[in-house]
Amino acid sequence: MKRPIKLTVSLITVFTFLFTLSSTYSYANWQNPYYEEAKHQIIRSGVEHEQILRFTDKGWYNVNILRADLDDPYVSLDLLFNKDGIGNRKKLSDLANQNNEVAGGINGDFFNTQGAASLGPMLHQGELLTTPFYLPSQMAVFNMTEKELPFINYWSLPDITVENRENRAVLTIHAMNKETESGDIAVVYTPAWGEYTPPVSPKLSAAVQMSISDGKVQSVSPAESTGNPIPSDGYVVFATGSYGEYIVNSFKNRDEVTFDIQSDIDYEELALAFGGGALLVENGVVRETFSHEITGSHPRSALGIARNEDEVLLVTVDGRTASFPGVTQKELAQIMLDLGAYTAINLDGGGSTDMILKQLGQDNLQVVNHLSDGRERNITNGIGIISSAPSSALKGLILNVEDTNVFLGTTKEIKICGYDKNYNPEDIDPSRANWSVNEGMGEIKNGIFTPVQPGKAVITAEYKGKEESIELTVLNAPTALSISPEKIIVSPGESVQLNINGINNEGYMGPIDPEFIKFQVPFNLGFINKQGLFQSSDQNGTGIIKVSFGELVAYVPVIVGSQKIIADDFEKLNGTFLSYPSVVTGNYNIVPFNKDGRFSGELSYDFTTTDATRAAYLVFNNNGITLEQKPQSIGIWVYGNEGGGHGLKIKVTDAKGVSENITLSQAVDWNGWKYVESVLPASLTAPLKIERVYVVEINPAIKDTGKVYLDNLTLSYPLTLSEEVPEAVTKVTDSANIKSELESENAFRFFAHGSVTDIDTLKDNLVISQMTESINTFSSINIFAGLLDTEITGRLKAPITIADKGYSYSEFNDSGFITLDNSNKGLRLSNVAQWPWILDTLDHITVKNLFITLPEPLGFYDPLEEKLFKQILTALKEEENIDVWVLYGGNNEYKVHMENGIHYVALKDYPTDNKYDIYKDLDMMIFTVNGDKVTYQIKPLYTRN
Repeated sequence: MKRPIKLTVSLITVFTFLFTLSSTYSYANWQNPYYEEAKHQIIRSGVEHEQILRFTDKGWYNVNILRADLDDPYVSLDLLFNKDGIGNRKKLSDLANQNNEVAGGINGDFFNTQGAASLGPMLHQGELLTTPFYLPSQMAVFNMTEKELPFINYWSLPDITVENRENRAVLTIHAMNKETESGDIAVVYTPAWGEYTPPVSPKLSAAVQMSISDGKVQSVSPAESTGNPIPSDGYVVFATGSYGEYIVNSFKNRDEVTFDIQSDIDYEELALAFGGGALLVENGVVRETFSHEITGSHPRSALGIARNEDEVLLVTVDGRTASFPGVTQKELAQIMLDLGAYTAINLDGGGSTDMILKQLGQDNLQVVNHLSDGRERNITNGIGIISSAPSSALKGLILNVEDTNVFLGTTKEIKICGYDKNYNPEDIDPSRANWSVNEGMGEIKNGIFTPVQPGKAVITAEYKGKEESIELTVLNAPTALSISPEKIIVSPGESVQLNINGINNEGYMGPIDPEFIKFQVPFNLGFINKQGLFQSSDQNGTGIIKVSFGELVAYVPVIVGSQKIIADDFEKLNGTFLSYPSVVTGNYNIVPFNKDGRFSGELSYDFTTTDATRAAYLVFNNNGITLEQKPQSIGIWVYGNEGGGHGLKIKVTDAKGVSENITLSQAVDWNGWKYVESVLPASLTAPLKIERVYVVEINPAIKDTGKVYLDNLTLSYPLTLSEEVPEAVTKVTDSANIKSELESENAFRFFAHGSVTDIDTLKDNLVISQMTESINTFSSINIFAGLLDTEITGRLKAPITIADKGYSYSEFNDSGFITLDNSNKGLRLSNVAQWPWILDTLDHITVKNLFITLPEPLGFYDPLEEKLFKQILTALKEEENIDVWVLYGGNNEYKVHMENGIHYVALKDYPTDNKYDIYKDLDMMIFTVNGDKVTYQIKPLYTRN
C-alpha cells in the first residue's frame, strides 16, 4: 500500500500546514471530513489562533478560533463598543482600534438593524450601558467578573425608576439606551448613548423628553424629531403615551430627582457583560432545544468557556458563499463542544460574523474569516482579547513573501519581522540581518534575492542570534504573461491595480514585480506608477495598454467612462407592490421626496410576520422595462435611512427566459442617498427585461418594518473600443505535442473525443464511418467525454471509456484511466460519493501515467473544490512522479494547456448541426504512450488530396 499523498505548504512563519487526504467516507459532515487543513499559531502571550478548513459532503467548513488563556497574567477580555457613543455603530476593526492592546476579537450581540441598540445588555467596568432584551429568558448573556471569572447566564429585567423627591412621584423606566417605536413606554438615554437621543420614530405621533442634569430636572418638553441633547452629567427620559402624560403632570423644572436601578445582578462585580442568543452548550452537553433559534445554515459566531473556566474561545464559521454553506445552530453547538467549550453562547451571525486579529509579528488588525457581505458590517459591539505583555528579548524571526515562486531574470523581496518572548512584534531592519542562500542558487542582499538557476532556493536570515529560513521555487523564465484584470473598465479618475504574473512552459505561475515590466499607456488614458497601479484620466476614452517583459508581450484593453441612460426617473407611478410570502405586507407608491426631479418611489415593508425568507417587491408595469441592448451594469439611487440593513436586489430576465436576481447591495444600512450598482452576468443575452426591484431578508432573527426610496434607475453602457486587441506575444511550446512512434510492445495509442450525439443524417453516418474506420487502425482504447451515440459504439473495436454519469477506474499497460462526473458543476454536487472514492483510488495507484476524464469543462460552482482537485493532482505528479492528464468535454475545439505541471485537455464535441465543413470542423486527438512518455497529435479527420 502506498503512503497517502500529503501536501506540505510552508506558511512562512513558525508553523506548517499538513494537508492529509482522508479516505474515510461518512455523511457526518463536520466530524468526518474527506480533507482537512489545520493551522495553529500563538499570536500573543496567552492568545492563540487556529483555523480549521474541512471538506465534507455538505461542502466546506471554515472555522476560525481565538483562544484566550485567562491564567496568563497579561491576558484579559474587553467589551468593544463605540466609546463616542453606542448609538453609532462601527465596524469591528474600528471598535478594536480604539485600544492598541487588542490582539483579536469577534462580533458580539444582535442589534436593531434600523438603529444601533443591541438586543441584549451591555456592561463595562461595572457600569450598565444598556438593559437586556425585553424577553430576557430567550437571550443569554456572557459575563466576566473583575476577578476574570467567565460565565454565561440569563439576566432578568432590572427595576429602574426616576423618583421626584419633591412630590414622591415615581416613574417606571422600561429600558436604557434602546430605540423604541412603542406608543406607551419610558426609556432613559445616558451619555453612553452619545451626544443626542435617537431620532423619534415616524410611527410615534407624540413623545415627551425630560432632561436631567446634576440630579435636577432641566426641562420637560415635546421630543425633537431629530433627537435631544444628552447632558454629560445626566440623562434624558424619553416617554410616550401614559408615561409621557405622567412626566408632564408629575415633574417640572428644578425638581430634584433620584435615579435608581435594582437588579439581581451585582453590576459592580462585573468587568464586562454583553448579550447574545441562546445557550448552545451547557455543562459539556449540546442543548436539545434552544431558547432562541435562528433556523437554516448561515455564517455563525459563538463564544465558549472551557470546563476549568481558564480559557475563553471566540469562534466564527463562514457561510453564504459558493464554498461555505454555513452551519445550523445545532451544528455550531457541536463544533463548539468539539473545540473544547464546556459552556457556549450563540452570537450574532450572518453578515455580522467577523473575526479580526494581529498576526504574529504584525501590529495591525486583519480580518481572517470570509465576510459574507464582502465587507465588514457596522455593528454595535464585539468582544476583544487584550494582551498587555511588556516588551522582552527577541524570540524568533518570520520571513514573508508574496509568493514562493520566483522566475529567473527577476528578483524576490523577502520581508523580515520578529517577535519577542511575549510574542509582541519587533521591527527588524533587513540591512542589519545576515542573509544567506544555498550554494549555486543565487545571491541575496538586504532581503532581495536574485536567482541564477532553477530549483529550490533556501533563504536564511540571522539576526541577534536568531535564525529563520524559507524555501523558494526558482522557475525557468516565463513563456507567457498573465495580467489581472484582463480588461479595465473604470470611471474617470478611478484607479485599478494591475497584477502581472508569468507562466512557464509547465504551467507554473509566479508574480513579476512591476519594476521589471515596461508599460506603454496611451496618453489620453492615464498612467501606471512603479507599483503597477493604473490611474485613469479624468476624461472618457478607450485604448490598449501594452505590457512587456523582455520579448513577452500582453495587451490590456481599457475603457475609461461609460454612457449612462436613465431607464426610469420615478416621476410617475411605474409599478405595483408584491410580497413574498403573502403574509408580508407593504406598499409601493411615488412620493414628493427625491434625489432628482420631483418624486421618488417609496417601497415600504413589514417583515415582522414570519421567520421565512421575506421580500417586498416593486414590480414594474408592462411586465418590466425592456432593454434592446445589454448594459454593462444597472444602478439606482437609494435613500437608506430606514432600509433596515436588508439586501437590495433587482430581477432581470433575458431573451432566453433566463432570470437573474442581481444584488445591488448586501445591506441597505447607510444614511441619505447612495448610488448602488451591479455588473450584469455575462451569461445574459439581449433583449432584457428589468422586472422588479426588491428588498429581501433571509435571517429569521431580523424582524422589522421600514422603507426605502428609489430614484433614477440607470443603465451604464461601456464605450466601444475603437481598435482591435493584438495577439499576445508568447514563447509557449508543448514538448508533448509531437508525432511519436510506438517504441515497445507495451506502447499504445488511444483516441479521445468529446460528446458524439445527434447522428441523424446521411452526412453524419458517412463521417462516423470514416471516423471509426480511422480509429480502428491505431487505437487500443477509446475515450469519450460526454454522451455517445449508439451509431459509433457498435463500430469501434477497442474498449470504450465514457465519462458521463458515474465514476470508474481501469488500467492498461501501466497507465490508469479514471472517469468522474462533474455534470452538475462539480464533483460533490454531481455525486458526493466520488470524493472518498477518488482519494482512496489515488492513494493506491502505482501507474506511470494517469488520464482523468470529465464530461464537462472545469469551472466548478465551488471554486475551493476545484482548487483542491487541482492541488491533489499536482501533488500526485510532484511526489509520486505520475504524469497526469485531465480531459474534459463540452468544447467547440481542442485546446491543451498546462497548469502546475498538469496537462488540461479540452476535448472537442461533435457538431450537433449539419452546417459543419468536414475539412475544417472535424478533428481527431490521438495520444501515444511510450512507458512514462505521453505525446499527442490533433489531426484533421479529412484531408484534401
